[in-house]
Amino acid sequence: MFELLRRHPVSLLLVLLLHGVLFAALLLNVSLVSPSATRAAVEISTQEEIEVIDAVAVDAETFDRVAHEREVAEQEQIAEALRAEEERRRAEEQARREEERRQAEEQRRREEEERARQEALEAAEQARREAEEERRRAQEEAAAERERIRQEREAAEQARRDAEEAREREEAERREREAAERQAREEAERREREEAERRAQEEAERRAEQERELEEQRRREAMERERERMAEAQARREAAERQAQLDEERSEYAAQLERLLRDRWRRDTADRTQEGGATVFVRTTEDGRVVSYEVRNCSGDERFCRSVEQTMERLPRLPRPPDAEIARSGILINFRPN
Repeated sequence: MFELLRRHPVSLLLVLLLHGVLFAALLLNVSLVSPSATRAAVEISTQEEIEVIDAVAVDAETFDRVAHEREVAEQEQIAEALRAEEERRRAEEQARREEERRQAEEQRRREEEERARQEALEAAEQARREAEEERRRAQEEAAAERERIRQEREAAEQARRDAEEAREREEAERREREAAERQAREEAERREREEAERRAQEEAERRAEQERELEEQRRREAMERERERMAEAQARREAAERQAQLDEERSEYAAQLERLLRDRWRRDTADRTQEGGATVFVRTTEDGRVVSYEVRNCSGDERFCRSVEQTMERLPRLPRPPDAEIARSGILINFRPN
């Protein structure tokens, strides 16, 4: 009932108002009968008792009918008011749902806009980082280009200086030759002797120059061979160091696997008094998953060898190999439980 009062307060107020009007009408109908009319009715009832009673009965029936019609009309009005109130409540409920849907749509739109804004910000940040990276690369390339140009300029300057020195040397030789020719013309005999000596000296110098050039070429070739030899020696040392490191890592990894296999064998085997040893060859993937294994050179009895195989079967994965080469080529585990 309280729920009905809470949901239809206006309808309840209309019902109470209509009942109050009906009650007032009843009171007004009773008060309209005057005392004279009452006395006349009494006199009539004395003379014509049966007819008066019939008249009063007709009035009461009419009054009941009118009251019933009023009550029906009031009930219809109340029902109409209730229907109107229900329709209004439904309209309000529909409006509330529409408002909630609109608000949800608005919230979804705002969330989409915020997500789009965040995506735009992330894209802008990514573009900024890429531009910064491109700028950094461009600066590095520009610096490398400037260094190359500087080196080329230095090389060109050195070549120019060398050419200038060669030209000066040639000019000095030319002057010497001219002086010698002048002196030769003045002293024919001495000129011929000196000319012969000079030519011999020039020939010797030319041969010496050729020898020096050949020696320089041999020296450059020897230096080039030495650099190649040192590079090969360096490559061999690096390969040897890498092989030594790989051998050390392989030994440590094999020792680690031997300890793991020994511990697991002791957990899996109730009889720890078994004697013997075995060599287990294992291949794994780069993440340590066992691809295949083979028990080799088992020096114990058949029960011991079988226990080693069972232990390996219960080890689907081993520690990650330190190098992919170890995983590809496999590794030997020298298993000695005792």
